[in-house]
Amino acid sequence: MIQAVSRKAPDVNQDLSDTSIHAFPHAFINRRGEPILIKVLDERRHQGLIDMYLAFRPRNYFSGLPPADDDACLKWVGGMIADGINLIALCFEEGIVGHSALFPTDHETCEFLVVVSPPSQNIGIGTELTRCSIQLADELGFEKIALHVEAKNHVARHVYEKCGFQYDTRDLRDEVDMSVDLARWRSATEATVGDIMNRNVIAIGPETPCRFALTVFLEDRVATLPVIDGERRLVGILSETDLLIEANVYKKVREILTRQVVALHEKESVTKAIALFRSRKLRCVPVVNRQKELVGVVGRKEILHHYLKRR
Repeated sequence: MIQAVSRKAPDVNQDLSDTSIHAFPHAFINRRGEPILIKVLDERRHQGLIDMYLAFRPRNYFSGLPPADDDACLKWVGGMIADGINLIALCFEEGIVGHSALFPTDHETCEFLVVVSPPSQNIGIGTELTRCSIQLADELGFEKIALHVEAKNHVARHVYEKCGFQYDTRDLRDEVDMSVDLARWRSATEATVGDIMNRNVIAIGPETPCRFALTVFLEDRVATLPVIDGERRLVGILSETDLLIEANVYKKVREILTRQVVALHEKESVTKAIALFRSRKLRCVPVVNRQKELVGVVGRKEILHHYLKRR
């Protein structure tokens, strides 16, 4: 864990405005069924973060942190706000329940800290904060994330391993050094959507009877169907859910399609697709070219196949 806050982070405020987590705060459901939102810490939430740490019990929980003395704790949190690149996890009923921070040590490396409020531990919040921080560090151009964790903290070590951290030290009896090589992580995710998408896409027109679309859903085992016009421009999307109302089965696709379509450009990166899938809870999205023509679809399976080919 981070022991000092004297380092001064580079000015990344402008960069953060261009990151995926700033544009698409990550929403998910924790293991208790509660909605959680992960977003960039802003000035309005500073006091909420301070309150989370002051309420933390017991203090001195990990490597002497958070500091037991209130004044020392306030100074420590203030240092993280000033020097770190901070994300928070928000519960709509409880406020801030988790915090992660990246502390740049130079232009290539940053140290990492993640803390979850004791009542909200072991329900997936730390894992999601860690994943969002890795993606954020990558988008900001860092090459490595490093951390220190107590060897006896098996839960934290498991989370870090699951998120891609590897051990830098062989002695697992005391404090352990771990890191993520973002260069390798980046090489897997900088492929474009067009490189990995499925080009054999099934699409329908707006004048197609919904009964025909229903047959496609059942026979081809797809969950959504892109809707295109005569020039193959994407004009909407039809899902299985749209046909759960029986009366809709007897309509035309144009009457019930969703026109506000979430789509990806073929030149966008796999990183952007991953952020979109995780923030919007999507499984598959259409892919378009510069002329807004449908050229394929990309989903979680395409990303996993891409990883498999790299081994």
